[in-house]
Amino acid sequence: MKQISVLIIDDSEIDRYVLKRQLNEVGVVDIFESDDGSSALEFLENYEENCKIYNKKFPPVVIFLDINMPIIGGFEFLDKFAELRNRLALKSCVIMMYSSSERAEDREKASSFDFVKDYMTKGEINTQELRAKIEAL
Repeated sequence: MKQISVLIIDDSEIDRYVLKRQLNEVGVVDIFESDDGSSALEFLENYEENCKIYNKKFPPVVIFLDINMPIIGGFEFLDKFAELRNRLALKSCVIMMYSSSERAEDREKASSFDFVKDYMTKGEINTQELRAKIEAL
């Protein structure tokens, strides 16, 4: 697998840990983490500085995004990211929703953004499926 950078945005430390382990198992080692949409947007705004600080490839190719978070939730993040993506030329960066919500409305709303490439339900994805989804990007 080609080396990529990812950003996990999830307020649950346990869910971030589980996803990070799965990503490591499929060969992803450049992983950034954020516990809410607000700090993730700030992180992306300053990506050139963060590239130097963390000495990692940047910007992330894939962002794993939870929906229900404090401060700025997933859908509000998507709205703000759409503008940021154009302004900062982050066109190669895509979103994979990573949520406990199985609601059809949430899936539909997420898929209305052209840069959202997948919707995964927490606890239902295994390492092989994750590898296939990342390789398909």
